[in-house]
Amino acid sequence: MKFSSILMSAAAIGLSAVGINAQQNQPACSSVYTRKELLSLTSSEWNLVKAILAAMQRDGWYNWFAYLHNQWFSQIHGNSQFFPFHRRFVYEWERVGKMYNAGYIQPYWDEMRDYRNPASSQVLTANWVGGNGRSGDRCVTNGVQANWQMTYPSNHCFRRDFSNNGAMSSWYSPETIQNFIQSDTTMTQFRPDMEYTLHGVVHIQVGGDMYQAYSPNDWIFMLHHANLDRLWWQWQQNGHLWTMDGPNAGGGSISLDSSMPYFNEPVRSVMQLGYGSMCFQYASNPISRRSLDPNMDERLAAALPKDVLAKWFPDTAKSEIANITNHVVSAVGNVIAEVTESLNAEPFRPIPYPAAITDGWIKMHNFNPAEVRKVEKRSRDLIDVLNKAKYRSPY
Repeated sequence: MKFSSILMSAAAIGLSAVGINAQQNQPACSSVYTRKELLSLTSSEWNLVKAILAAMQRDGWYNWFAYLHNQWFSQIHGNSQFFPFHRRFVYEWERVGKMYNAGYIQPYWDEMRDYRNPASSQVLTANWVGGNGRSGDRCVTNGVQANWQMTYPSNHCFRRDFSNNGAMSSWYSPETIQNFIQSDTTMTQFRPDMEYTLHGVVHIQVGGDMYQAYSPNDWIFMLHHANLDRLWWQWQQNGHLWTMDGPNAGGGSISLDSSMPYFNEPVRSVMQLGYGSMCFQYASNPISRRSLDPNMDERLAAALPKDVLAKWFPDTAKSEIANITNHVVSAVGNVIAEVTESLNAEPFRPIPYPAAITDGWIKMHNFNPAEVRKVEKRSRDLIDVLNKAKYRSPY
């Protein structure tokens, strides 16, 4: 199926929308499937994913999703449509994958796990999504999209162009993301904190097709946005399930009844996983959090003074772990002392500053440069606090 055919037939196969209950109390899903971290897939699961991705490329679906993202680009970035639109967008990709085989489930990439040296990530190897493009034309020659030819927006080889001469600079640490999840109380705060940091850095540092408005040409786009969606869901579960405020696409204020660009469905229809059409969950929620795990809370509570902990990690400061750490008595005190001594025995590795958002990326998205730099400075300030306290990150 060619791209032109998809343009004509998308409505006929129901790509533009699915029938869902637009009320807040949507029916619970009769069954819920689980999105897993990419590297936790079994060999049979990964082989199924690879076969479906190849079929979707053959039939023009990469072109279609790249086209959609490019066409609606200005309305789905820099405003509060960012999270709901991309949740719906990744779900739509997954839904198309299920047309080929109902077993297709979109994985995510837990990028914070690799934040210190992303270029060395196992994800970016030949057995998985592949690595950097070759010298010269930046065409990717290994991994799941090896030697692919893309046709949107014009004929070109599938490209990646890792930053820093292929080495890639550091990304955002789990501690930084945990700070956002614990401290931000509105979408007006959470959206730019995520969009100006982890979201942008991964796109920029991978480069090539990922740096463009047609970035869905690279399957890393879907892995990346599934991960961002997972982190939004974690924030939602932290008392913000129905929190939706801030600017809407095209001006005005967003609400749960605002329509998502292209899909023409209300924002509320994607807000709660396990309801309506959002019949999926993440392997890291709510039982364990792979790169936002309880061990981090213990280490933060042990390293930071109570007032500093309360400023940057208010939930951790209120937790039982922090209460024990800050009110040590008798035998419990001895245990905490032993834990602290054990942590102090670990080599201290300072958390590196993450890469900055480029001026070109800011211009491409029509972001306010001062707002971007303010978010980046806050993240660096947190890193300074953690490093000064000789905080031993588990990552």
